[in-house]
Amino acid sequence: MSTDAALPLTLLALGAIVALTPLLTRLLGRHAGWPLATAYVAVAALLVPVADAVLSGRTPSWAREWMPSLGVSLALRADGLGIVFAAIALLVGAVVFAYSTAYLGEGRQTSFYWLMTTFTLAMVGLVLADDLVVLFICWELTSLASFLLIARSGTSGEGASMRTLLITGVGGLFLLAAVAAIVGRLGTTSLTEVLGSPVWADDPAFATVVAVLVALAAFTKSAQVPFHVWLPDAMAAITPVSAYLHAAAVVKAGIFLMLRMSPALRDVPAWQVLLVVGGLATAVVGGFAAARQRDLKKLMACSTVSQLGFITAAIGIGTTFALAAAVLHTIAHALFKSGLFMMIGVIDSASGTRDLRRVPRLVGAMPGSFVVLVLGCASMAGIPPMLGFISKEQIFAALREAPAGEGVGLLALAVAAGAAVLTVVYCGRVVLGGMVDGDPEKEPRPVSRVMIGSAALPIVVGLPLALGVGVLDGPVGAATHAATHDAAAHDTHLALWHGVTLELLVTLAVLGLGGLLVAQRRALAPFADGRRLTPDGASVMATLDRTATRAGERLVALTQVDHPGRHAAIILATLSAVVLGGVLVVREDIAAAPLKAGLSRPVDGVILVLVTLATIGVAVTRSRLAATLCLSGVGILATAQIMALGAPDVGLTQLLVECLTIIVIMLVLQKLPKAFGSARRDGDRVLAGRVALSLVTGLAVALGTWALTSRRPRTEVGTYYLAEGPRITGGANIVNTILVEFRALDTLGELAVLGMAGVAVVALLSSVRHDFIDPPPEKNRWHEAPPEVPLAGEGTTAHRAIHEAWPNTVALQLMVRVAGPVLGLVSVYLFWRGHNAPGGGFIAALAASAIVALLYLSTSRDRQIGPPRLPLYLIGGGVVVAVGSGIWGLMAAGAFLEPLHGEALGQRWTSSIVFDVGVYLAVLGLVLVTVNLLGTSEGDAPRPGEEWTRERVDESVEGELAGPLDTVRGESRSGAEAQRRVGVGTHHVAEGVPPREVGR
Repeated sequence: MSTDAALPLTLLALGAIVALTPLLTRLLGRHAGWPLATAYVAVAALLVPVADAVLSGRTPSWAREWMPSLGVSLALRADGLGIVFAAIALLVGAVVFAYSTAYLGEGRQTSFYWLMTTFTLAMVGLVLADDLVVLFICWELTSLASFLLIARSGTSGEGASMRTLLITGVGGLFLLAAVAAIVGRLGTTSLTEVLGSPVWADDPAFATVVAVLVALAAFTKSAQVPFHVWLPDAMAAITPVSAYLHAAAVVKAGIFLMLRMSPALRDVPAWQVLLVVGGLATAVVGGFAAARQRDLKKLMACSTVSQLGFITAAIGIGTTFALAAAVLHTIAHALFKSGLFMMIGVIDSASGTRDLRRVPRLVGAMPGSFVVLVLGCASMAGIPPMLGFISKEQIFAALREAPAGEGVGLLALAVAAGAAVLTVVYCGRVVLGGMVDGDPEKEPRPVSRVMIGSAALPIVVGLPLALGVGVLDGPVGAATHAATHDAAAHDTHLALWHGVTLELLVTLAVLGLGGLLVAQRRALAPFADGRRLTPDGASVMATLDRTATRAGERLVALTQVDHPGRHAAIILATLSAVVLGGVLVVREDIAAAPLKAGLSRPVDGVILVLVTLATIGVAVTRSRLAATLCLSGVGILATAQIMALGAPDVGLTQLLVECLTIIVIMLVLQKLPKAFGSARRDGDRVLAGRVALSLVTGLAVALGTWALTSRRPRTEVGTYYLAEGPRITGGANIVNTILVEFRALDTLGELAVLGMAGVAVVALLSSVRHDFIDPPPEKNRWHEAPPEVPLAGEGTTAHRAIHEAWPNTVALQLMVRVAGPVLGLVSVYLFWRGHNAPGGGFIAALAASAIVALLYLSTSRDRQIGPPRLPLYLIGGGVVVAVGSGIWGLMAAGAFLEPLHGEALGQRWTSSIVFDVGVYLAVLGLVLVTVNLLGTSEGDAPRPGEEWTRERVDESVEGELAGPLDTVRGESRSGAEAQRRVGVGTHHVAEGVPPREVGR
């Protein structure tokens, strides 16, 4: 197997592990950690040949097209950085899984193992990605996995997980902005090409913007000030999660991003300042917070913040030596911190608490654990001969190379030394407070040797690595080369002893001062255990929440009214300002553009005058009905204008939509007062303001239309559609082929919006008519004709309404018998011809919707059209059919919504007709649900979906005279009883049958 093929095979193997994890947990429960740990080691073994190739100077890579239209590929590339971080994710993950088999309680623990394996897949994909889009997707997946692993910890993890997701989510937005800027400027998503581009040196402004965005994104993930508050919060997760994600993996994603982008950004001043200043500030703040923590696990979290600050500052220095120090300390930190987190779990299991004030004395009962804890803290404190000593000393030496001069370098070294003193203090606090200073009277509980052994492994490995640190020359040199693109990085030589240097003297001073403070720990206890001086994540997020809430309340107060005019005013004013400002900016270009001949015709002036009069009529009339008629006049005139311009498809759509819209408006108007309120009560100033805003908006829209459309020649895209559309699609109707073939994905999105609009209508109006979706079970369904039932006597309001409505519906009912079939045929005809002539699924559905409107208008009483659930079936079925046609194209042609063409029976066929069927069904369903819900009213008419019974008809007609009925709905009442109550005879009230006396 080639080294290139090993890269996708690695991810496939990790994906297979994710898929098999539920089965393993079902069979083995918490002991599924053993096969998972073995699988991780096996996957790491797959990368050994790749690592050998990298150390020999090669860079294995693999790529397959993913989204060719966007230039995005599934590209993987293994260099020194990728190998080091992938090894950390896999090997530390294997140890944590082994630890989990003893730490976790009995049970399947499926969510834990599944999320952990998913995270590993995302992390390895992140460090091996050679495409910016792939890198961003994996970055976000690590955030989601971290969020879910914290959230699964129960009530204590809910708030912490949300705060973690919020901060890391903000970082994802920063990274997305950086990716968009890079792709937009360079025109490629290839990470190799991006890092090798000369734009970083040629365009300092662009490089600065990207540097700031990438740094902020990395800061959120690696818990740098001021985004550090999420990491102590994340300690709500269980110890294996903290040991893996929050010590060795998730927080290292931010470090990896800074190292990965370092070849392009390490010489950008903003990058250097942000990383050096931010890193040193984080080292101090994290160390200070750790020294004052009483909870051992939160102490470890704050110490992680501090250690990551050292690494970030070294990356900011940007020299080859500094980046080598950052890589080495990353390796050392992954080893000692993951082991220390697991050791805290051991202490917790033995004592039942992590509070330093209540931990028993464990040193006598657990001497082996004490030795492991001492070794881990010695490495973290930088005590020789541990690996942490070598990496910390190198960071001290690197800080002296600060690019601003020797003085700044010495200042940076001094700050780092202060943070290192705090490191010694909190390390002593862990060892002595966690093992020595506890209550000797308390008896510790036994702890699994698997837990102790797993925790000891990464810590103990650090000692031989320090003594033979030269074995890391190759990996650290390769990783440094990837972070610098400097060939000299391969000559990295690591050693335990470099002679008497300033860094060594600083280290000795740090250890001496830190040891003195540890010795005085009892005298310093009131300070260490005193009131919190730095805010925790919950208080920081609460403060941000209160600040944002107050700002939002002030902003909302401007429009916190029910009157829609206030909301519309802001939207129209903003639109006017944007359009007028844009026209002013490009006014010279507009003036220079030549006018096209034949733009104006006499008919345009006539239509303009009529539209103006109709618009004024809408604005000044007090009658809602008159306003509706004027508004329909505007729509019809617009249709005439569109037809005159030679756009029959758009004209047909506009005409049908206008007709159906007016019907829907009339359905709403029947529930509103007949007249608008008086405008005079608002005052002359308010009215003048409305007039002024209307004039300004009209002027802005007119100028925008004139500038952007009327003077523009035919676009290249439009010319392509006209020239190539018929040849490619076999259809002569350019509008339809664009909608269902060239831009079918856009149409699918609009179709989904239509479907959601239908669901919203149902949800809104069915909150009143709850039985639209689930009508009550009734008997005696009224199909063609209702049963004979007693009605209210002549002279009642209901009786008169029936007599008055029936004559008006006779003509419509007769017309429906003729027009219905004709409209049905027209609908089918428009659908069938849409590919070559004006028509298509949308227009055909509107024609069919006219049948629905006519059926409703021809009834003498309000009732729904069709079965109750039919509209929802049509909407959902339409979306499913459209998506199904896309999947058909994906399976047959390799692209979603790719149309398939062929000849049969002397006719050219295209699969886009199936997509058009989906459009047809969804539009028809939306109109049907709107008419059914808006066209019926409570009380006087049956509820949508409700079955007619004798009692329901009695209730609807007799309501005003007879009052509440005594019978229960669903039971029949005799005609004699009804006559006794109302003193009248019985009548037929079927649709189309006039009320008649049948026995007075």
